[in-house]
Amino acid sequence: MTKLQKDNEKAAVSVTGLTVARGDRCLFEQMTWSLAKGNFLAVTGPSGVGKSSLLACLQGMITPSDGECHLNVERRSLVGTVFQHLRLTNELSVLTNVLCGRLGNYGWQRTLFGFTTSDRLQAFQIITELGIADLAHKPVKNISGGEQQRTAIARVLFQDPEIILADEPTSDLDPALSLKIMGMLRTLCREGEKTVVAVMHDRELVEEFADVELSLMADRSWAIRNIRTT
Repeated sequence: MTKLQKDNEKAAVSVTGLTVARGDRCLFEQMTWSLAKGNFLAVTGPSGVGKSSLLACLQGMITPSDGECHLNVERRSLVGTVFQHLRLTNELSVLTNVLCGRLGNYGWQRTLFGFTTSDRLQAFQIITELGIADLAHKPVKNISGGEQQRTAIARVLFQDPEIILADEPTSDLDPALSLKIMGMLRTLCREGEKTVVAVMHDRELVEEFADVELSLMADRSWAIRNIRTT
């Protein structure tokens, strides 16, 4: 079964005639594709071609010059983002930052009384799997860049979204940790029916873990290909 989705109404992510500019410079134009649920799309290309801008469009953070994009979820809390600049709260602990990933799922009353024991146990299990359990109660400002990146990934995993948008999620990690994180995202797609769109630079990781590659070019063009067809 092809990973590219032809029926936009059933696609997890769909982009139609999308054109994005930065100032007076067009990054890419008339981009159209759609992605079936449960698949991993890697966005690749040289610096400055609009990879992060594409994710920002999908997040609804910037308005395209033309066209539209759609995430097929019932509510925005079912979209999780690993930002390039992480967007953690430096004064809060690793564990609290991870717990905050689920705030969008709860009403304001829940936030008044704090997180449940069940929430805390689940969040701690995730940071244990990512190798940062010993940092659980440290403020984020006192840990390394790679540890902060794992905290941001843990926050999204705890959020349990249907669609994950990740901007270079392994940029500060060593090869072993990069493989581990990519493997976790791949498993979420195959076993949890999550959908992942990730900006990636490592060709080996793209070929090993992605189902589809979207390549952005310096001349505003783009190309998409199936890496796997089954």
